[in-house]
Amino acid sequence: MTKRIGDFFLTVSGADREVLRQAPQERTKQVAMGAVLVSVSAIAVVSATYALHLALHLSLPFAVLGGLAWGLVILTLDRWLVVSTPRLKSTLGTLAMAVPRVMLALLIGAVVSTPLTLAVFASEIDVQVQETANERENEFTEQLAADSRYAEIPAQQQQIADLQADIADGVTAADVDQDPAVVDLQRRADEASIRYEAAKAAYLAELDGSGGTGDRGEGPVTESKRQEMEQAEAERDALAAELVTLKAQVLQQLTAEDEQNRADQQARLAALQAEVTAAQEARADAIAQHEAEVDGSDGILARLSALDRLGEDDPALHTAHLMLFAFMTAIECLPIIFKTMLMLAPPTLYERLVKLDEEQTEERIRLRLQAEYEEADAVARTGLAAAEARAARTLEAESRATGMVLEAQLDVTRQQIDRWRDEQLTPGDPRRVDDSMAGMA
Repeated sequence: MTKRIGDFFLTVSGADREVLRQAPQERTKQVAMGAVLVSVSAIAVVSATYALHLALHLSLPFAVLGGLAWGLVILTLDRWLVVSTPRLKSTLGTLAMAVPRVMLALLIGAVVSTPLTLAVFASEIDVQVQETANERENEFTEQLAADSRYAEIPAQQQQIADLQADIADGVTAADVDQDPAVVDLQRRADEASIRYEAAKAAYLAELDGSGGTGDRGEGPVTESKRQEMEQAEAERDALAAELVTLKAQVLQQLTAEDEQNRADQQARLAALQAEVTAAQEARADAIAQHEAEVDGSDGILARLSALDRLGEDDPALHTAHLMLFAFMTAIECLPIIFKTMLMLAPPTLYERLVKLDEEQTEERIRLRLQAEYEEADAVARTGLAAAEARAARTLEAESRATGMVLEAQLDVTRQQIDRWRDEQLTPGDPRRVDDSMAGMA
């Protein structure tokens, strides 16, 4: 089991196992390098898991999966930084080669260590985040109350209620009773009724002798009291009848006016309702946006801001924050720093063997390429000679064939000429005889 773990760490560190077989004492260093790379990636897994759970509010299983993916990325980058850092001949060159890698490692370390730092100060940050949220809530409430778009909503709603009540009730008896003419006539009728009641009481008192002259029964005074009572009663009845007629007229008039004003009230009501609805929707949108901001105010950025505010109020916490952040970043940069320190030290046995193995490999490749080149050159030369020989033989054969063709063509031409001459000469011509002899010869 231990050997398997060691082999795994060797694979992670990128060590050459063939070289390690020749220098087994160097195995521990390479295993340690692999262990450092794995440890750093494990810290990155924890950091990314916490960050995903905090920032994106992912459930723990999904956050762990994202953390594992991030840890694999960090492991790959750190392994590349370690493996690709060469040893140059001069210390200055080695440092110049290592500086960009160290800067990249610092950047990666800062990204990885930030969530871990937030996790350490989580309790203090939670309190500060809540205080900040309360401050923002109070500011938003005051801003909402002071906004002129929303301040008139209650008054407008009351106007809407009054208009709806007027439209629903129409003209009532109370409206008729409040008319100035009706009020005046009602007052006069009430006064006449009071006068009638007083005259009636005086008449009855005079009649039964309990008042007035004190004499019971009919008499001139009693008759006078009765006439006053009847006159007051007639005035009261006339005013009451006039009041009934006036109320009917006022009701008719108010009904006509109400019908004329109803359309205006409906238009005013619709405009007020639209205005109030738009203001309420705008206020609801502002509240929803504010609630969304409040819900998202617990992310990494908000927590970093809270941590900065805590540092401003508490210098000790600020110092602890910086020290912890530097410590976490240093741990994340440990592989490349360790590799750089090794590059600045004298070459180890493992490095010398690796360099020797690379030189031997390069020499073997060079020799093999040279042998392949020489072999190809020899094959090319042999092929060229064979081609030249084939070309010479082909040329000789073609020359012979050409000569034979020419001789055959000459023979055919001679035969055709002789046949033509035979056809042109007569049988007794001496030239024909000579030609025949020449042909026999």
